[in-house]
Amino acid sequence: MITVDEALKIVLQRVQPLPVERIPLDHALGRVLAEDVRSDIDLPPFDRARMDGYAVRANDLLTTPATLRCIGEVAAGTTFEGRVGRGEAVKIFTGAPLPEGADAVQKVEVTRSNGDEVTFDESVVPGQFVTKRASECSIDELVAEKGRLIGPAEMAVLASFGYATVSTRPRPRVAVISTGSELIDVARKPVGAQIRNSNCYTLGSYARRAGANVENLGTVHDDLQSTREALERAADKRDVVVTSGGVSMGDYDLVKAALVEIGAEVFFDKVKIRPGKPTVFGRRGSTYFFGLPGNPVSTSVTFNVFVWPALKLLQGDAHPALPTVVAELSSEVVDSSNRRSYQPARLFIEGGRAFAQPLKWVGSSDLVAFMRANALIISGEEVHRIAKGERVEVLAIGDLEGK
Repeated sequence: MITVDEALKIVLQRVQPLPVERIPLDHALGRVLAEDVRSDIDLPPFDRARMDGYAVRANDLLTTPATLRCIGEVAAGTTFEGRVGRGEAVKIFTGAPLPEGADAVQKVEVTRSNGDEVTFDESVVPGQFVTKRASECSIDELVAEKGRLIGPAEMAVLASFGYATVSTRPRPRVAVISTGSELIDVARKPVGAQIRNSNCYTLGSYARRAGANVENLGTVHDDLQSTREALERAADKRDVVVTSGGVSMGDYDLVKAALVEIGAEVFFDKVKIRPGKPTVFGRRGSTYFFGLPGNPVSTSVTFNVFVWPALKLLQGDAHPALPTVVAELSSEVVDSSNRRSYQPARLFIEGGRAFAQPLKWVGSSDLVAFMRANALIISGEEVHRIAKGERVEVLAIGDLEGK
């Protein structure tokens, strides 16, 4: 049995990013940059007005009130054909280029106009209300590195510098399967020992959030032939196959055996993690396999610790693991295991400080309690008690909350 760090290192060493493809900018949101982005122009490309008002020479307004002659106007998208001389001003609008000869802008609120004369009630200093050329970035400057997730702000940068197409890596093609003869479709009501198949929906949702294209292949019965055939079908034209259940030590835990039979190389099958010890990771050809435990909390924890980074790495993400933060415990944590523990918690901000509230749960099947978790409190193998008020490392798995 290997440690969490050893297992994660194996995942990150074995998983290789998918080949680069070039896509239209319209389709780039949520993808990861596979190229460095550089500016092809200065930004702004000219000295630009930050206010509606008048472009002036600061020396003309050393003493106020002062009256200047307005010789024209300039709006965004146009230029003023001329030069601002002594005693002159040009009406200017936000975003417009500063006319030649002017060195400042005075806002319209402190001016009074009368025909072609404008009286200024306040003075200015050179550069006032002007954004200088190239003050935001210069031509050929690196503005976004490869490996960066493309969000709305990155879309604006790409559009501003002419990236009509963008180099990225494809979204991973993921198949999810739940193993277990006891499982039935969600539309049916369980009878006897049956339970509804929730894990496929959990895994599919996490994988989509990680940027993958997902197909839910449903359930497979607990026999070796069915499991082997399901894995074979799932691997066809897919980058990752994620299963839940069938990875422990019982007679009906057949995923590892089926992986071996289809020719997969198994890199590990037990990890010192709680919950989720019987986690399997392997590969056949270009397809990666993750066999996760079947209990819902174990499934969720091991996905976020191991599968999430793999899916992000396939996309070339420079920071594939989920983020961790340090938070103050709002109540005591007790853990009797000798494995690294990931306990469901609610992470929230109060008074500008981060707090982690451990959630009450009755075991790794308690999916209702886990639904309320947006974080996992991490405690080390030899740590069995953490007092209220101590600071702990927390893995963020959902949106941060306020209180």
